[in-house]
Amino acid sequence: MRIARALTAGAATVALVTGVTVLGTGAASAASYRCTTSSKTIDHPGSTATWDDFDFKVTTCAKREGGYIYTKFTVNVDGPPGFSGYNVVNSDTRGLIQTKKSVSGTDPVVRYSYGTGLYSKMNNLDGWGNTSYTSPTVKHKPASGYRYLGDSVLQIDWKDDGAGLKSYSFSASPTV
Repeated sequence: MRIARALTAGAATVALVTGVTVLGTGAASAASYRCTTSSKTIDHPGSTATWDDFDFKVTTCAKREGGYIYTKFTVNVDGPPGFSGYNVVNSDTRGLIQTKKSVSGTDPVVRYSYGTGLYSKMNNLDGWGNTSYTSPTVKHKPASGYRYLGDSVLQIDWKDDGAGLKSYSFSASPTV
């Protein structure tokens, strides 16, 4: 797992030194997102192996642009190498991105979207047990005078545990 990170970091360094542009089109727009990153380690509840922890690093973002609020998240999954090629989750596994109005007390959800691609990504880990997933982007026309934020939840139905969907919440984005 660390080898993959080192190779990626090395490729980025080479690209910078040689003057190659690493960022794709739309990078200027992405710069206006305000993001928070949080992590959790989750033991695969359907596995009896001692090396079955999955590390989830979620970056939740929000931006205000052109009269709209946009929210999204990206998750990097660092799983055990032995799970590559093994179905670790069931088909109802998904990511949930929410746009919330920032108020005193509990922030109400004003718009949300489920992303179904998390299931496929987690069942197709690379040789090091890693993958990444980006949620759909939620677009919301805000009411004036309010601040908004993005909130992310991974809803995972672990294979072989029989418990159905379990929700794992991560830190919300800064308000915009």
